[in-house]
Amino acid sequence: MSNELTQRLNQSLRLGDIFQFAFEELLEMFGADYCCILHMNEEKGGLEVIACNHSSLQNEILEVGQGLGGKVYTTGESLIMSNYIDNPNTTSRLMNATGSQSLIATPLSVGGEVRGAIMLAHRDAHYFSYDNYRLLQAMAGHIGLAVGNARLHAEVRRLANRDSLTGLYARHYLDEEIKERQSTDFCGCLIVVDIDQFKMVNDTYGHQKGDKILKEVSEIVKSSIRQGDIAARWGGEELSVYLPLMGVEQAVNVAERIRKRVMNETEPNVTVSCGIAEWSWMDERVSVESLFYRADMALYKAKNNGRNQVIVDTKENGGGVKGLPHK
Repeated sequence: MSNELTQRLNQSLRLGDIFQFAFEELLEMFGADYCCILHMNEEKGGLEVIACNHSSLQNEILEVGQGLGGKVYTTGESLIMSNYIDNPNTTSRLMNATGSQSLIATPLSVGGEVRGAIMLAHRDAHYFSYDNYRLLQAMAGHIGLAVGNARLHAEVRRLANRDSLTGLYARHYLDEEIKERQSTDFCGCLIVVDIDQFKMVNDTYGHQKGDKILKEVSEIVKSSIRQGDIAARWGGEELSVYLPLMGVEQAVNVAERIRKRVMNETEPNVTVSCGIAEWSWMDERVSVESLFYRADMALYKAKNNGRNQVIVDTKENGGGVKGLPHK
């Protein structure tokens, strides 16, 4: 059973799969009625019930230190309880909700740091033996190692998909996302954003200041779009934003918001030019390359028209541009 658990854990590097595998195997291995796996969620500020076969507890957020699971997490010490009813000063949502009497629990450690807790419960009193208690501790080590590998893999993927200077997505990630969206969505818009006369900024203030400006503009772009939109560094001083399921008029509003904020919030002040291209399911041929090409041509027109403006590509006659100059 131990080998089977380890093999199943190593089948995937997805955190959700690992917790589900562990949950299923532990229930079978120990003959428990209930299994509850808690994992620290910093964003939500507590221990999240990541896997549990009692529906009322699934996805609940528990305060650190609350209940028996919180105690195991806080103290970092394993726990065995033979008869819950004999411990009136102890409270546990899992035990109360399921009417269980026996419990074994152990901290879930990842890379030497306690990141959660594993709890197994049974309705009968005195169900779990001391050997069960020690075995769960051993199994938690295997699970923690798998969770650590999954977290490391996720971090490597995150870094591979991000630009190190700006924190925006890398262009290859944006390309893949647009292709994926085009297979499921019915429309979308691409904005290409270019910092005007960026070479002059570098020549005047130095490359460190130029990097600072690029970061400032990137932060403005990120904070000017929706959660589901994708902002990437296209290359050099050019950034790009893909807006899923958004029409061109809305995209112009987004681009204008970015343009105005850059003009007013950067130090030293710089401006940006924006080119916009859209696609829809009615287009005969949709490709990421053609979408970028059309947005880039609109950007080129914005540059030639005097910079600090938004230009929208039009698809008539093979792709022209129409200007929306804003000075």
